[in-house]
Amino acid sequence: MTDKEILQKSTLRLGVDVPDGNYIVKVLIGDESGKSEVTVKAQTRRLMVKEVVSGGLTEKEFAANVRGGKLTLEFYSHAPLVRGIDVKKAGDVTVIYIAGDSTVCDQGKEPWAGWGQMLPCFFTSKVAIANHTYSGRSTKSFIENGRLYDILKTIKEGDYLFVQFGHNDQKEDWRHTEPYTTYKEMLKIYINEAREKGAIPVLVTPMHRRFFDKNGKIVNTLGQYPEAMRQLACEEGVFLIDLNAKSEKLFNHYGPEGTKALFVYASPGDYPGYPDGIEDNTHFSEFGAYELARLVVEEIKEKGLPLAMYVKG
Repeated sequence: MTDKEILQKSTLRLGVDVPDGNYIVKVLIGDESGKSEVTVKAQTRRLMVKEVVSGGLTEKEFAANVRGGKLTLEFYSHAPLVRGIDVKKAGDVTVIYIAGDSTVCDQGKEPWAGWGQMLPCFFTSKVAIANHTYSGRSTKSFIENGRLYDILKTIKEGDYLFVQFGHNDQKEDWRHTEPYTTYKEMLKIYINEAREKGAIPVLVTPMHRRFFDKNGKIVNTLGQYPEAMRQLACEEGVFLIDLNAKSEKLFNHYGPEGTKALFVYASPGDYPGYPDGIEDNTHFSEFGAYELARLVVEEIKEKGLPLAMYVKG
């Protein structure tokens, strides 16, 4: 379901002032007449429950990470089908912290979305997602802006730190790093700091942009950054999620035309703020972000991360 389709439904928005931290949210959803359909999002458009369809009443439970002192919930449905909400401070939950750029971050404005926004819906309430990613950041600037420090203030033993950078490390400005030297050096800081806290670092290779050659195959625009990350993962004995390789297969499967549904492509008039339409070959639609999150979860299971036990169904 795209954001545009969701907005055609009724929307119920709720906000609760709470201290920062992790919360277990239970929602009772349904229609006693036999049909119900609803999507639940939390905080900045994070997908928590994807299109519940059931007969009668259904209880769904998820873990939500709160920063900023307010838990926000949004319910999208054809009718007001929310029957009850219960919010409690979480006990022992595993937290996946994410450090990265705009391809991962909680995008506040449609039609954009990052895969970190879609990740919560794949996990049980035993896992909370703390998405600290931010647009325009590289391995270097994320640290210089104090964002890694913010993660280290709360990350604990048994948590995870997922790290995906590359798109901005290749920019020829103050964010720049070199693949086999400063890029690897910066990534080692994330690895070492996570391990110092007893957390588990996970490197995520940056996904491809939407650029195809004359034969309709994806062109690598990321230089040696993905390979440098693979090399470092081997050297440091770190789990690697190869989203670069997975995204190449996905994009080649969809092809030059089909991938437009994965990226931010819109015709004139589709969105009020973009009367001339949009063509973005780097950032993702909600559908594309969901597909990338699905690939991340697929790798979690294939690589044998202990997190796999908390993946839904």
